Amino acid sequence: MDIGVPLKDLGPVDVSGLIKLVEGLTEADWTGNTFRQDALAASAHSATDNILIKTEWHPTASTSGLQHFEDLISVWAQQKGHDASKFLPIAREDTDIWPVYTLPEWLKYKDVLEPVVEQAIAPLKKPRGVVSRLALVRLKGGGTIDPHIDGHAMAAKAHRIHVSLSSTPSVEYKIDGRKFTMLMGHAYDFNNRVRHSVKNKGKRERVNLFVDYYPDPGMVIRNPLDVSRPLYAEPTPVIN
Repeated sequence: MDIGVPLKDLGPVDVSGLIKLVEGLTEADWTGNTFRQDALAASAHSATDNILIKTEWHPTASTSGLQHFEDLISVWAQQKGHDASKFLPIAREDTDIWPVYTLPEWLKYKDVLEPVVEQAIAPLKKPRGVVSRLALVRLKGGGTIDPHIDGHAMAAKAHRIHVSLSSTPSVEYKIDGRKFTMLMGHAYDFNNRVRHSVKNKGKRERVNLFVDYYPDPGMVIRNPLDVSRPLYAEPTPVIN
C-alpha cells in the first residue's frame, strides 16, 4: 500500500514468544514447503525461505489456467510428490478484491502468532479489517531481494507490515531511493508500492514476520451463477 512515506515505525511489539519459536525452527520447517516460491511469489522473492500461513489469491494471479486455489495446491503437490491434503487451506475469507486463504500452519503456530499479529495491526485496526497475508520470511546472510514494486491487486489496498524478529543492523532496506534499517521487535508499515529492495550484508539470517492488513474491505457480492468447484479437492470452508 502506498502510505505516502517509504517506511513508518508503528512501535514496539512483544515478540519474545515468537523469537523463541523461530529459534526452534528446523531447516525442514523453513524449506519443506516451497509452494510460495514455486507458485505464488514473484521472482524477486526467490532468495527467501518462507513459512506461509495466510495468503490472498485469485486466478488472475496465476499463469496455470486453474480457477481454484485448491487445485493450484493439488497440482503443485502432485508435481512435488507430496500428499496434497497436508497443504490444502483450512478456511477462506472473501473480500471485495481477492479471497484470503488460511493454511494449515496457522493451527501449528496460532497461539504464538495471534498476539503478535494483534499488536502489529493495532495502530491500523478497523472493525471489518482482514489479515490478507501472514508469513515468516527468512533472508540468509549475503542474500539479496532485487529492486521491485509489488503489483498485485491487494498490494494497493493492504498495508504491508514487517515485524523484525532478528537483530541484523547489516540488513539494508532501500525504499524509494532511501536506505533504512529495522529494530528487532518493532513493527513497520512498509511502502511496497514504490521501488524497494533488501540486502543482507552480514552473515546472520534476517527473519521477519510479514502481516498484510486490509483495513477497509468493500462489500462482497457473490455471483449466484458461479457454481464451479475445485476439480481435485473439496472447496475450502468460508468463514465470513
